[in-house]
Amino acid sequence: MSQKFSLYGELTVIENLRLFSSIYGMNRQSFRLASSRLLEELEMTDMQNALVKEIPVGWKQKLAFLAATIHSPEIVFLDEPTGGVDPVTRRKFWELIYKASSEGMTVFVTTHYLDEAEYCNRVSIMVDGHINALDAPAALKQRYNVSSMDEVFRIVAKDSTRSD
Repeated sequence: MSQKFSLYGELTVIENLRLFSSIYGMNRQSFRLASSRLLEELEMTDMQNALVKEIPVGWKQKLAFLAATIHSPEIVFLDEPTGGVDPVTRRKFWELIYKASSEGMTVFVTTHYLDEAEYCNRVSIMVDGHINALDAPAALKQRYNVSSMDEVFRIVAKDSTRSD
């Protein structure tokens, strides 16, 4: 799932899902079953005929996640999935990630919100294109004797050679 929406604004919610399911090679029956279940779970059933350009950002974010996972992939990559959404929508989006993870999907998330790192099982901190830290959030905080992932990042990235 890309950082910017990969959805088509001139298509409806259901048309976007149909398009992505066909790209992923799903047959019509599998699409109908998956889309019905997922739209219901995400409380989007009433929106399925709405044009994507007319739905709020938070709903687009949920829809983009649905489109990226409708085919039940083993692994999904989410590039800053909560960028630009309000705190309530952000929290709800993490609930979607937790649910997908609990159902066996491996979810990779890139984020600049270091508090979101607390929600992850493992965190990789890259500095100057290299992984400088990799572990569970609690283990990283313990290793660096700090109380937040922001503090971990500041310690790990303090010797960065990159200039803006």
